[in-house]
Amino acid sequence: MPLKGAANKRGAGVGGERTAPEEPKPAQKFYSQAEKDGDVLDILLTDITPNPFNDIRTMGDLNALAQSIEEDGLLQSIVVMHTEEFVARWPQFADGPKAIKTKYVIAFGERRWRGTEIAGKPFISAVLNNAVIPKIRRVLLVENLQRQPYSPMEEARNFWRLHTEEGMSYREIAKEVKIGSTHVSRRLQLIALPESVQAAVEEGSLNVTDARRLEEALKDSPEEQEAAWRYAVQNEVPIKDAIQAINAGDVVVDEGQKDEGAPEGEGTPEGEQSDIPEQRTDSEQDSDGPDEPEQQNLPEAKPEQSLAPQEKPKPERNEPPAPKARASTAADRSARERNSAAADRTQACLHLVTSGFVPDEKQLNALYARTLLSPIQQGPAKTRAHAWLREAGKDVIGVSDSDSYFQAVLSSGNDDLVQLATFVTALAASEIRAKDNRRQWDRTDAAHVEFLIQAAGYVVATQWERDQLTKFGVTFDASTPTDEPVL
Repeated sequence: MPLKGAANKRGAGVGGERTAPEEPKPAQKFYSQAEKDGDVLDILLTDITPNPFNDIRTMGDLNALAQSIEEDGLLQSIVVMHTEEFVARWPQFADGPKAIKTKYVIAFGERRWRGTEIAGKPFISAVLNNAVIPKIRRVLLVENLQRQPYSPMEEARNFWRLHTEEGMSYREIAKEVKIGSTHVSRRLQLIALPESVQAAVEEGSLNVTDARRLEEALKDSPEEQEAAWRYAVQNEVPIKDAIQAINAGDVVVDEGQKDEGAPEGEGTPEGEQSDIPEQRTDSEQDSDGPDEPEQQNLPEAKPEQSLAPQEKPKPERNEPPAPKARASTAADRSARERNSAAADRTQACLHLVTSGFVPDEKQLNALYARTLLSPIQQGPAKTRAHAWLREAGKDVIGVSDSDSYFQAVLSSGNDDLVQLATFVTALAASEIRAKDNRRQWDRTDAAHVEFLIQAAGYVVATQWERDQLTKFGVTFDASTPTDEPVL
């Protein structure tokens, strides 16, 4: 009786002719399930690309690691992500010179990957984890900050990225990196400094304490910060003395100087806002005419003229500087008087805080209106107000960080303390606005000075400020001689 079923695949069928064996199915089709998170894979090293967000500057002794891997094997698998999913979230690595062409990207374990390569092994054990892709940059930043020492400016730039690009608050950064929130806020102060001052901190010629002192004392003016730093270097004086020289008007600040800010992609956020004051440089360039120096040099570049080599080259070069020098003198005097007036007003404001002056309802309403309805820099205003309160001995809570101080004031339940802090902050905001050398005065600034005249007995001692007040109809004592005669 013939057996049921098809012909015997290993030979001839029962009672039939011998047939050729069938081709076996590829083994991988039996294991054709898609790779998923948690899978442990053996991957060719050449199928893996290092993580572009990994900021490890030194890998340590890779030869020792390679020897360990060669002798004992890889003790811990690396973690990888699928490139296809990685570039979907981070499209800057999909095309162009930064494009990633391999199937996998390292999430964690680049040292082990490099050590395995040195050990001469073609494969490496890796755990797939695509879930970490959206937060990989944040995780790597925090991990590297915890694992290795950074310079102050490197810390500042990394904290800045976490704050602006990853949306982390100061407290969240401090918690993740396991440091104090005050350390984070102090490092982030460095980002607001001009590039030249940041470079000085980077190379170690300016210590962090003095850099922060520059930022706090001259918070609203990057030009003054840079001028103070250069003055300190050139005259070999402490930063404190340089700041005093700036406030006293002894140093001419180049208002047209344009600072480039932090390096692109490092210190400067793209389209983000922060409580760190912005460096407004575009308006400076527009208002002060950066092309003027080039125009002064134009007479030198006349190759088409058929002058003999000895034919009056020097007079042609030397004629333009005379009118330029006269214009510069007037501009220098104006800048010097404006800085001097700002220093005098600061002392008047501090006098109001120290004396315990209490404004009447009309004065208070006008002050608050100027603060609320005019563009102000709230962060710098709070910092300056806190400094005034400390200097006047009114900082009764004793918290060093300005943000924390004002939060403590609000939570104190002390109405008098809240009112004092609010008044001083509004006063500081008005003064910062008036001191800003990058803008022209308006009626709001004149009203601020009028308040100081009435409340603090402020004496208008510079011709520049007198001219501004006269323009807006503010009455002042003109019998007092000015600090400098007008030429």
